[in-house]
This record gives sequence, C-alpha cells and structure tokens, in this order.
Amino acid sequence: MSPLQRQNLVEPTDIGRRVSFQWELPNGLLQEAVGVLELYDHGSETYVLRDKQDRLVRVPRRDVRFGKVVS
Repeated sequence: MSPLQRQNLVEPTDIGRRVSFQWELPNGLLQEAVGVLELYDHGSETYVLRDKQDRLVRVPRRDVRFGKVVS
C-alpha cells in the first residue's frame, strides 16, 4: 500500500467490536490504537474506542489511513 492509499474497513455500526486504526496526526506523524469501538460520533465524524489501558481514544474518520475489525 502506498503512503497515499487509505483503507478503512470499520463502519459506524461496528460498535462493540475490536478494531485497529492507524491515523495521521496534524503534525504528520502516525498514531495507532487497538481497542473496542465504544461509539461513533456522527457530529464530528469520529470513532471512539477503549484501549487495553481502559483509555478512550478518539480517531477522526478523515485522518484514518488504515482501519479494520480484528478478532
């Protein structure tokens, strides 16, 4: 996959499923998170997941480089 390609297979309806995201931060660096999708905020188009440290992580849909549902 080239750096410009994006593939997000996570849907807002995947609430309760374990997901993995890689997204681009405003400074151009990449961030990654794995956790359970808690909700999808339609107003801000943001995924909210809970990671294994029990922290809520917000992932803006527009910044997702790669997203998938994992087992």
